Amino acid sequence: MILSSCFKRIERLVIHLGLMLCLLMGFSSAHASDSEPEARQSTELGFAETFNAAIIYDPQLKRTYWTYQAEQEETELGFSRLLPDIRLSAVYQYEDSDNIYTDVESSYYDPDQERSGGKLEDKYWRFNLRQPLFDVPAYQNYQRSKAVAQASGYRYKRSEQELIYRVAERYLSVLLAAQQVYLNQQKLDALELKMRQVERSKELGIGAQLQVLHVKSSRDLARSDLLQAKSQLSDAKTLLSNLTGVDVNFPERWIGSSDTITPGLLTSTQEEWLEGVNNNLSVKEAQARMNQEKHNLASSKGEHYPTLNLNLSYLDRTSEDNFRSRKDAVAAIELNVPLYSGGQTQAKVRKARARVLASKAELGYIIAEKEQQIKLSYNRLLSFKERLMALAESRQSGKGYLEAAERELSLNLSDQVNVLDARTKLVDTQLQIAQTLNDYLLSDLILRLEAGRLNQERLHDYDQLFNSANAKR
Repeated sequence: MILSSCFKRIERLVIHLGLMLCLLMGFSSAHASDSEPEARQSTELGFAETFNAAIIYDPQLKRTYWTYQAEQEETELGFSRLLPDIRLSAVYQYEDSDNIYTDVESSYYDPDQERSGGKLEDKYWRFNLRQPLFDVPAYQNYQRSKAVAQASGYRYKRSEQELIYRVAERYLSVLLAAQQVYLNQQKLDALELKMRQVERSKELGIGAQLQVLHVKSSRDLARSDLLQAKSQLSDAKTLLSNLTGVDVNFPERWIGSSDTITPGLLTSTQEEWLEGVNNNLSVKEAQARMNQEKHNLASSKGEHYPTLNLNLSYLDRTSEDNFRSRKDAVAAIELNVPLYSGGQTQAKVRKARARVLASKAELGYIIAEKEQQIKLSYNRLLSFKERLMALAESRQSGKGYLEAAERELSLNLSDQVNVLDARTKLVDTQLQIAQTLNDYLLSDLILRLEAGRLNQERLHDYDQLFNSANAKR
């Protein structure tokens, strides 16, 4: 009884402890789930970290990857046609026959033989080996399958590069829209102050209604620009999150730092960039497709040649009928000579030759297109660089004008309106710098993409570029 009472107490204690543990775990998980969105919202992702999220989530890259994995098996399939085909088969056979051996009136009827009973059981197994010795179409199809696998590899690598470009492009769109919101808000604040100043001057009889209307028009336009920038920021964030599967929060310290970035991304001449057009993965894919069609042509021509195969077989058959029991081992050389197929082979050759010419034309078009993109991007980089340098000088002049206006205000030599005018003009310059810098970086991405040099390291360079610009502020 004492032991039973102790066991019951221990059992109740274990149940209570279990319930407490469940409650604690439930509270912990609920607390973690409640705090998880806040942690996710406060996480800042740069260019490289955003790409790491996109490469896991992006459905387009996943599709290209699995297509690449599937087409890699083409090489194994092509090579298998050059290897022996070995088969082993086993058969159990039951036979119920009515023939001359079972006919009692036939001279072939023998009651001592199992076959005259009409019911027989056979068991046999067969081993066959077929090894191609000379088969031109099979060999050329193997070479073609290697070109198919190579083209799919280039296609997948190109898809990775395009994902890098899409991530950077959408991230830059978010940064540009965020900076436009930031700067347009400053501009609107300045115009609101200016509006109050000119209205006060008009009330005092020193200002004119025309000036009030002009400032009001500028203020309303600034408010419209701010609303548009906020809408663009929301759209850009949505597009970026659709690419990554998560809400990306850029570092807030990067906002307003674009005017301190020094453009120095272009390091080579145009001729050096054009020489790298053959490193473009789309060009390499087109070259692989052309090789694929060439091997397809060689395979079609190879159907004119004979094929030679080595055949080995072994048969072991056990039967209730002794006349059917046997063991055979056969070695044979099989020669097949194509004589006439109704013009099918010639049609295949003409078709394959036309596809080779089409692939050559496609390769030439792709090379010309990529060279054009390199030239355009290179020239745009030079133009945007010069524009950024000119805007940097304008920004310095605008800062000097603002400082002078503030100094005159402090000495009572001017009014607040001049200071607000200077601040508004400086914001306009900063908006142009933000837009031009965005265009400059996009041109850099396109140039590297079409020259085959775009990789994840470029995203780290962009992270460092904005971090260093922020440090200069």
